[in-house]
Amino acid sequence: MSEVIKILLVEDDEDDYFLTSDYLEQCKSPKFELTWVTNSLDAVEALKTEDFDLCLLDYLLGAENAIDVLGVLKSNQFSLPVVILTGQSDATVDEMVMRAGAADYLQKSEIESPRFMRTIRYAMVRRDIENERIERNKVEQKNKAKDKFLAHLGHELRTPLTSILGYTELLIDDARNSPFQQELSIIHSNGKHLLSLLNDLLDMSRIMAEKLELNIKDVNLSAFLTDIHSLMRLNAKDKGLSLNVVSETKIPEFIQTDPTRLRQVLLNLISNAVKFTDKGSITLTIALEQCVEAGKQYPLLKFSVDDTGIGMPPDKLANIFQPFEQIEDVMRANHGGAGLGLAICKELVTKLGGDINVASRMGEGSTFTFNINPGDISSQPNVDLTLGQIQPVESSSIDLNVTGRVLIVDDLREIRRLTGHIVSQSKADISYAENGVKALEAVLQADEHNQPFDLVLMDIHMPVMNGIEALHAIRRHGKNIPVIAVTAASRKGLKESLIREGFNDVIGKPIDRFALAHLLAQYLPPGDHITFTNVEAQVADMPMHKPYAPEEEGSSCSAVEASVNSNAAQTNDVKKDSEQRCNNKRVLVIEDDEDAAELLKLFLTHLGHDVTTEFCGADALEAARNGQFDHVLMDLTLPDYDGYDLAEELKEKLPDAILTIVSGHEASKKTMEAIGIDSALLKPVSKDDLASVIG
Repeated sequence: MSEVIKILLVEDDEDDYFLTSDYLEQCKSPKFELTWVTNSLDAVEALKTEDFDLCLLDYLLGAENAIDVLGVLKSNQFSLPVVILTGQSDATVDEMVMRAGAADYLQKSEIESPRFMRTIRYAMVRRDIENERIERNKVEQKNKAKDKFLAHLGHELRTPLTSILGYTELLIDDARNSPFQQELSIIHSNGKHLLSLLNDLLDMSRIMAEKLELNIKDVNLSAFLTDIHSLMRLNAKDKGLSLNVVSETKIPEFIQTDPTRLRQVLLNLISNAVKFTDKGSITLTIALEQCVEAGKQYPLLKFSVDDTGIGMPPDKLANIFQPFEQIEDVMRANHGGAGLGLAICKELVTKLGGDINVASRMGEGSTFTFNINPGDISSQPNVDLTLGQIQPVESSSIDLNVTGRVLIVDDLREIRRLTGHIVSQSKADISYAENGVKALEAVLQADEHNQPFDLVLMDIHMPVMNGIEALHAIRRHGKNIPVIAVTAASRKGLKESLIREGFNDVIGKPIDRFALAHLLAQYLPPGDHITFTNVEAQVADMPMHKPYAPEEEGSSCSAVEASVNSNAAQTNDVKKDSEQRCNNKRVLVIEDDEDAAELLKLFLTHLGHDVTTEFCGADALEAARNGQFDHVLMDLTLPDYDGYDLAEELKEKLPDAILTIVSGHEASKKTMEAIGIDSALLKPVSKDDLASVIG
C-alpha cells in the first residue's frame, strides 16, 4: 500500500488550488490527500481538528502574507513543515520566510516540475528529523523528571525512616521494653527492609541513567573478606546454616577496586543464599585466575557463592539478571523483594570489569559466579587467605541488681531520657525534673509521701535554678540524700570544686554507662531490698551521704569507709577515661523535619556534644552570626533556602567549622568540593554514622 501524505493547502486563488490539486492527484507514489482553506483562521481550525504532514502556504492571502500566517501557526504551537508558494522569485522574500520558520520556498510555476516533489520530500525528511528531536527531547525530559521524582522520593522516604529506625533502636536498647523485644525487632527489621528496597530502586535509577560512579582504592583482600564473613555469619547461624569462606588459590594481598560496590554484590548474593536455603551450608569461594585475550594475559579475581537451597528451574535463569524480574515460585514462597538485587549485581560487576552467571538445579541449590578486574597487582605478593579473628559482640546493656528511687535533673529532655535509659537497666524507679526548682519540689514532695529519693543526678547548667543552687536549697532543708553532679565541662579542678560545694560525686557528659553503673551500685540499695524504711536506714548509715569534709591528717577510717573510698577511686579512674574520651563540640543542626532534627540532637547529645537546632536557613544564618560552631550538619532540602546556597553563606560566616550534608538526596561531589563541604551522610543516619564524621 502506497504512503499517503496529508497536505493542508492555504491558498486564496481557486485556479491555483485546482492546478495544485490536479498535479497531486496524478502522482501514484506517494499518494496525497489535500485539504484546501483560504485564510489563516480556517487553517488554524483545520489543524486543530486534523493532523497534517505538510502545509503549502501561498505568500499573499488578501490582507495577510505568509509571514503573518507563520506567526499565527507558531503562536498556536503547530510544528508541521511549511513550504511557501509564490508567483515570482524574490531573494528578499525567500530570506524573510525562511527566517520566519518556513521549511522551503517554491515558485508556483514549479509545481509540475520535479523540484516540487523534491521540495516536498526534503520537507518531510526535515519533519521526521524534527519529530525525532522532539521525541528525544520528550524522553530526556521524562527521564529528568523521573530522576527528579526518584531523588525527591528518596529524600521524602529517608527522612521518616531516620526517625523510625533511630527511635526503634533506642526502644530496643531500653531494658524496660524487654517484653516487646520481638515486636520492636519486627519493626526494625521491616524498616531496614524498606531502606534496602529504596536503596535498590535508587541504585537502579542511577545505573540506568549512567550516573553511578566507582570509587577505586586499595583494598586489603583478607581483611575485606573477614568483614564480609563477620557481617553475614550471624544471619546464616540464625537459620542453622554454616557460612564458609575459602580460597582455591593464593590471593593478592591488596587489590584495586571499589570496596563499597564489591561488598554490595557479595552481601546481596550471600543474603539471597541465606534467604533461599533452609538447611545445609553456604560457601564463598575465591580464586585468582589468569585469562588470555587477543594474545595478552591479564588477571581476574573470581568469586563463587554456593548454597544448598531450593534452586531455580533452568527456563527461568535467562531472565534472572533483568530488572524487576522475579521467579514466580519465589514469590509464592513469600520471599518478596523488588526484583532489583541481581540486576544491580550484574551492572556493578560489569562496572568492576567482569561478568556474572548462575548455575542452578531445582531442590539442589544454586551457584552464582562472578569475576572482577583486581587492578594492577603485579607488585603484590600472593598470600594464603587468612580470616582475622572475629570479635564477639559485647552487649552494650548493663545489668544492675540495684533498686531504690532516682531523680534525674536536666533541662534537656533528650539528656533526661538518655540518662533514664541507662538507669532503667537497673531495678530502680526513675523520676525527672527539668530545673533546680522542680528538683527541690520533687525531693520535698517525695519526703512528704514517705518515699524519699535514694539518689539525685543533677545537671549543673540549667535555667531558673542551676544545679549548685538546687543542691544548696536541698541541703538547707536538711536533706542529706546523695547528689551527683553531671556536667559537660572538663576544666581542671572542677570535680574538687563541686565536691566542696556539697556534691557527693561528679560524672561527666557524655555519661559513660559503666561509670554510671558503678555509681548506682555504690549509692543504691541492692535489688532484694524492698521497703523504703530499710532503704532510709541503709542510706543514713552510708558515710558518703554526708556532706564532704576533708579528712584530718593522720586520721583513720572505718572498714566501710575504706571500701567506699576504694570504690570511689575506681570510679574516678573510669571517669578519667571517660573524660579523656569526651571531645565536646558545638554542633549546629539544620533540619526542617522536627522528628529528624530531634533524633539528630538526641544522638549528638548522647555523644557529648552541645547542639543547637534550627529548622530553616534564615534561622541557621542568624545562629551562625550570634554564635560559634565547630560542626554544621545540614539538610539540602529546606523550606526557604537551596541547601548549597546556604552552605556557601555558612562557610563565609563559619570559616573554621566543618560542614556535613545530612540528606535524603545524594550530594554532588563536584558541588561539595567547589563550596568546601567536608563530608556527606545519606539518611537514615545512625549514632555511629554521626560519630564517624564528628568524633
